Amino acid sequence: MNSPKILILTGSYGNGHLEVTHALVAELKKRGITDVVVSDLFHEAHPILTNFTKQLYLKSFTKGQSIYGFLYYNSDARLTDFRIDRIIDRYGYMRISELMNTYAFDAVINTFPMQALPIYQQKNHHNIPFVNVLTDFCLHSRWLSDEIDHFFVAGESLKKELIDSGVSPQKITVSGIPIKEEFYRAKKEDLDKKEPLNQAKELLISAGAFGVIKDLPILIEELYSQSNLTITVVCGRNQELYDLLTIKFEAVSSISILGYVKDMASLMRKADLMITKPGGISLSEALAIQVPLVLTPAVPGQELDNAKLFESKGMAIVSYEEEEIVPAILYLLKNPAFCTEMMENMKEHFYPNAAALIIDEVLTISKTAPYLENLLD
Repeated sequence: MNSPKILILTGSYGNGHLEVTHALVAELKKRGITDVVVSDLFHEAHPILTNFTKQLYLKSFTKGQSIYGFLYYNSDARLTDFRIDRIIDRYGYMRISELMNTYAFDAVINTFPMQALPIYQQKNHHNIPFVNVLTDFCLHSRWLSDEIDHFFVAGESLKKELIDSGVSPQKITVSGIPIKEEFYRAKKEDLDKKEPLNQAKELLISAGAFGVIKDLPILIEELYSQSNLTITVVCGRNQELYDLLTIKFEAVSSISILGYVKDMASLMRKADLMITKPGGISLSEALAIQVPLVLTPAVPGQELDNAKLFESKGMAIVSYEEEEIVPAILYLLKNPAFCTEMMENMKEHFYPNAAALIIDEVLTISKTAPYLENLLD
């Protein structure tokens, strides 16, 4: 049988959906499946509108957080009839129609919360699997539809949310969220050999491309003055932040300022503690490495919901104001038993090799199952 042709729908609002897409594409390539079409759906359908809304999204991290939260929660059909998202879905529907009329796909994998795909299926009734790969630890109704054949979710609590929303348990697989393969290469024995955190030495701060910590220089100074930590700060693509911190701390040997890094997994393995924002990918990577977390104040929406879940499961300390971050780190330094408990909780909720599980399932439920059997022979 010929190699299957797969369509992956994604979105470039933040990096999470794209990172999940890249992980799935990498897994398909490992299996020799290269006939893959990736569509940044709404950008292709309406680039001007998409660029405008993306700018609003980015500004939500520093300004207008209440606006983003309002739009996020009010676009949840379980809570309100506010349906501004229908306009966006209409553009997505038109782009999906173009793609489906151009190619003969064997399966469609969606990594972005939207109703454009279910609307297309309602009108066209294609006999191929349409699956959703949820990219956060909490549920938004834009993932939900009877037209979706299968849902892949981050954990059991999210599966329960789907079931409570009317999705059949047979249509749900707890897979974890797909991340880069290097995060799975942390051998168990390496993790177990980590020194007890009687006094943590290595702190990793993922500042993010959008500067999610407003007073980061002050925070670093406070941590440096109150502990003997070695601090590594990853600024991502935020050049302004990188330049500021590099100049300010160039004379301090125990503080390293990095820009964009390709091997975040190695930095996380070396860390005893980590400060990061509660995005779905960041949290999934931390689960894989099992590094104790302090989460930065979250933007209202999926990140706030993620943070609350991790807090409820004992997998992170959540800060709701920036002033809470330093005390949280100092608390973890003085309480190694709490760190150990947090790591054990993270290990319990970690699902390895999510991308492989998802691709296995997609090939199995599609008409390309014979192709999968040939790979296994």
